[in-house]
Amino acid sequence: MATHAPTSTTRSRSRSGPRHARPSRPSRFPGGGRPHIPLHVVAVPVTLGIVYGIWAPFIQRRGDPLNALQITLGVVSGLSVALLVFVLLRLPKTLATEIRAGAYGVVAGMSIGFLYSLSYASVLRSSGIGLTVGIVTAIAAFYYFHTREP
Repeated sequence: MATHAPTSTTRSRSRSGPRHARPSRPSRFPGGGRPHIPLHVVAVPVTLGIVYGIWAPFIQRRGDPLNALQITLGVVSGLSVALLVFVLLRLPKTLATEIRAGAYGVVAGMSIGFLYSLSYASVLRSSGIGLTVGIVTAIAAFYYFHTREP
């Protein structure tokens, strides 16, 4: 009993591999092919951008009907936060822990301060809340990076 499928000897190939395969060329990425981006590096910024982009116009409209400027505010602020978080997650781990933690604090403080300013609060109060959130986030991120990474 044969253990392999019969092969055709009438067809000859001038090269090995299937006919539809493209010739390989050297890749610029280690391991060849496309660069590997983990799912969380894309999913987290997209989710935060959508939530932030929906939240910002609802704070600013104060019960009035939604208009085009508020939709624009939501789209621009959501894209900005998504882009900033994506850049933060792509920061190399070789960067100093203090700088990475400070970057997380700056992004968190700016975003929360901006959301608070949409509620027509004073600039001083919005800045104070943003600064407080930024400092607390930077301390928490520093602690996380320092205890979890070699």
